[in-house]
Amino acid sequence: MESVCLFCRIVERDLPAATVFEDELSIAFLDHRPLFPGHCLLIPKTHYETLADLPERLTGPLFGNARLLAGAVELAMQSEGSFVAINNRVSQSVPHLHIHIVPRSK
Repeated sequence: MESVCLFCRIVERDLPAATVFEDELSIAFLDHRPLFPGHCLLIPKTHYETLADLPERLTGPLFGNARLLAGAVELAMQSEGSFVAINNRVSQSVPHLHIHIVPRSK
C-alpha cells in the first residue's frame, strides 16, 4: 500500500525534496513554502505524528541534529540567528513530526 504521508513519501524517495542533511534517524530538506530562504524541515524517518509520540530514546539524537542544523543554516545563510519550532496538531500542515529551522536576522 502506498504511503499517504507526504513526509514518509520523501523518506521513501517517492517524492523529491531538496535534502540538506540525512543520517540513520532523520532527514532535513528545504521547505517548499519557506518563511525565509534557507528554511529547513527536520523530520524523523520513522512516522511519529507529534513530539509526544516520539520515543524518549530518540529525543536527544533528533534535537542534536536540530542543533547541528540550526548552526549550519545560520552559517550558510549568513544570518544573525535562527528560529527553531515545532507545531503539534494546530498549524501542523503535515501530520508527521517536523522541526522548522528558519534563519533570522534583525
